[in-house]
Amino acid sequence: MENENKYEEVVTDMEDVEDVKVVEEADVDANADTAEGQRSNADDQPSDATQSSEDAHRQRVSRFAARFAALVAKGEQVMAALDARADAADESFGKKAAAADQRIDEFAAAMQERMEKVADQLAEDLEVIASAVDGQVVAETEQKNEEQAEACDEDLDNPTEPAIDVPYRPRFTPAAQAFRERMRVGSASDLVLTDPEFVERFANFAFDDVPADVDLPDRTRFMCWLATLLGCQGIDEFRALLPAALNVGVEPQTVKEIVYQAAAYLGIGRVYPFLKATNEALVAAGVELPLKPQATTLPTEESRYEGGEEAQVACFGEQMHGYKDRGAADYPHIAQWLVKNCFGDWYARGGLTIAERELCTFCYIAAQGGCEPQLRAHAAANVQCGNDRAFLIKVVSNNVPFIGYPRSLNAMAVVEEVTGSAE
Repeated sequence: MENENKYEEVVTDMEDVEDVKVVEEADVDANADTAEGQRSNADDQPSDATQSSEDAHRQRVSRFAARFAALVAKGEQVMAALDARADAADESFGKKAAAADQRIDEFAAAMQERMEKVADQLAEDLEVIASAVDGQVVAETEQKNEEQAEACDEDLDNPTEPAIDVPYRPRFTPAAQAFRERMRVGSASDLVLTDPEFVERFANFAFDDVPADVDLPDRTRFMCWLATLLGCQGIDEFRALLPAALNVGVEPQTVKEIVYQAAAYLGIGRVYPFLKATNEALVAAGVELPLKPQATTLPTEESRYEGGEEAQVACFGEQMHGYKDRGAADYPHIAQWLVKNCFGDWYARGGLTIAERELCTFCYIAAQGGCEPQLRAHAAANVQCGNDRAFLIKVVSNNVPFIGYPRSLNAMAVVEEVTGSAE
């Protein structure tokens, strides 16, 4: 307010200056007229009067100048006061702005902390909700499985013709359903939708009747199935069954060795698609490739012959010493290849025992069909390695769903021939 009053005084003084200027200009004009009259009447006016008029004019000009100078000085004082006020206002504004910035920063920090707490609480709430939902889903799934099992039991006890306008639902036996759940195969196959009756009958036979009558560990059962599918070239079923084999405990290295060894009995032309399918399944299961090396022989003829002969002796007995030198006169290389390649490159590897390798070979050959002389030799080799008659009968029986009855009966006849008839 003080500065505003000073400003009004300056304005008033400036208006006074304007009035003085008007008066002075009027006086000047009047004096000019007087001087002109005096000059025109010079002969009539005395010289003392002229001098007195000029002195009065100077005094008025001097007073005006002094008054104007005072006004200018006062204006400068007012301007200085306004500048000081402005500087003070700038300083005050800067302090207020800094305080405001600080309050804004504090508010933002408080909001950030609050948001983080809210986010943490929300995450905890969501986790609780998710756990509750998962528990509910599990409970609902278990209840649904129980209802399906009860419905299956009821359907089996009281078979009725399904309604024509209702899609057929496979009726798995409880044992078959339990086996499928252990494999964790779900219902991903399109056949469940397109051929539900076929899936029902095959699953109830392969996953209920066979396991019920053929007592084998899951790992052994699935090893035989994989080797059998290689032998009969069941690539699609191999691709579908391999994840289940991994789920029940067949190791990735074991699967690889089953496929590798098949090259000696099926040839790369038939094994290559299985090798690709195996790699795809292992990668999908999160297995890093390549796996750890399993070779125990060096890529030299001496090492391969030595390891191959050792494996042959383990499978067929001491008479296999020197087998590489017993080849026919016109194709001696075949006997040599059998020692250093079939046995030296493949049998003399880790990942499978000698007994497991002979078991896989028996499955390859039986599934191919038409190779009974070789099947007899390897049936005998299985017995030599500890896979006796009872075990081989289980193996052949276990493989029936995947190679059918003719080849299975042929294999069973070979087992009878090699081991003798049951008493």
